[in-house]
Amino acid sequence: MIATAMSGTFHFAQFELDLAAYALRVRGKSVKLEKIPMEVLILLVQRAGTLVQRSEIQAALWGTEVFVEHDAAINTAVRKIRQALGDDAEAPRFIQTVVGKGYRFIAPLESPANHRRSVFPRYSLKVGKEEFILQSGETVLGRDPSAGVYVDHPSVSRTHARISIGSEGATLHDLGSRNGTFLNGRRIGAAEKIYDKSVIGLGPVTVVFCVLRDPVSTRSMSAGESAD
Repeated sequence: MIATAMSGTFHFAQFELDLAAYALRVRGKSVKLEKIPMEVLILLVQRAGTLVQRSEIQAALWGTEVFVEHDAAINTAVRKIRQALGDDAEAPRFIQTVVGKGYRFIAPLESPANHRRSVFPRYSLKVGKEEFILQSGETVLGRDPSAGVYVDHPSVSRTHARISIGSEGATLHDLGSRNGTFLNGRRIGAAEKIYDKSVIGLGPVTVVFCVLRDPVSTRSMSAGESAD
């Protein structure tokens, strides 16, 4: 069982995930989902926008003492979640596969505190053809698979930069990266404010920071691509 607070309701697209009732609904009608797929869905939704590694799913669901064919069980669980949501692995709306790493919940998400009104994330980061939703707080950009924004390029440091989002907007910080962090073509040292369409360089890799006004669509990217 996932050791996180099991309360509140999350809304995404036409779906409602009620943690207290342990139920998935679509337009008020219950959607059948078995225990393991439900646990995986809850874990992904609670960490929306973040890569959840297969090893983390294994640890959350079974711990280290239980023997089970984890890879097959996780694959089956994700397949059943996609069937329940009507999702497509090749063009995902909800669950994105990061090959060899894990999964990321990518749909715009309405939090439990705001479940009575439609809420879309305020910021995103475009990395090639992929668009990452940024939540309030701190998001690390880097080559480490556990980074909030994973950029698979040899010139990008494992923890390259950080974006901090608060009530006064967003700031960009370099984390001592080897090849530097750039803002609109200029290498930064101290924290810098970033705005809509700010161009961020992680060494040679270019990404674009966006202020959102509408829901975003997310597509998969090829390793090392830079933003259009």
